[in-house]
Amino acid sequence: MQVAKPKKGYKLVKTSFGKYEEIPEEWEVTKFSDISKIKRGASPRPIADPKYFGNGRGWIRISDVTKSQKYLETTEDHLSNFGESKSVPVNPNDLIMSIAASLAIPIILKMKACIHDGFITFSSLSKSIDVEFLYFMLLQSRSKFLNQGQMGTQNNLNAELVGETTFAKPSLPEQKQIATILSNVDDTLQ
Repeated sequence: MQVAKPKKGYKLVKTSFGKYEEIPEEWEVTKFSDISKIKRGASPRPIADPKYFGNGRGWIRISDVTKSQKYLETTEDHLSNFGESKSVPVNPNDLIMSIAASLAIPIILKMKACIHDGFITFSSLSKSIDVEFLYFMLLQSRSKFLNQGQMGTQNNLNAELVGETTFAKPSLPEQKQIATILSNVDDTLQ
C-alpha cells in the first residue's frame, strides 16, 4: 500500500487501528497505558445483596453515565462500607470508561464513587496529560473501540486492548487549548 508523503511540518504515523494519520512533527504517538494506570472495576457478588448498599460512595452504573454529559456528579445507588471493599474506588477528577454493553463511553468524575467490572479507570495520570484532553481522545476513539470489541453475549473491551491503543499527544499547553476549544463546541451544541 502506497502512503502519501506528509505535508511540510507533519509526519505520518500508523495507529493501533491500522490507519495512517498525519500529525505535527513535534507531537508524539503514545499508548493510553503509557500515560495512565488502567484498571478494571470490580463488583460485589451477588450484586443484589442489600448488605453491599448504603450511604457510602456512589455506585456507578451505565445508566448514570448515559444520562450525564462529560461529568458525573451523582449516582442513583450508593455502596455500604462492605460494598466499597469489594469494588474499585474512584475519586473526583478521575476519568473512567465503560467497557461492557454500552461500550467506550468516557466520563470525568466530580464525586467519590466505585466502579464495577463494566468500567475501567484511568488513574495515576502522567503530568504530561490533561484529563480533559484525555476525555476527548477517548471520545474520538469510541467508534474504533466499538469495532474492536470482543463479542460474547454482549460486546466487550478489556483494559489491555484499551491500554495498547495509541493516540497523538501534543504538548500539555496544546492539549489544554484543544480541550478548551472542544469543550466550547460541546457547550454551544448543548
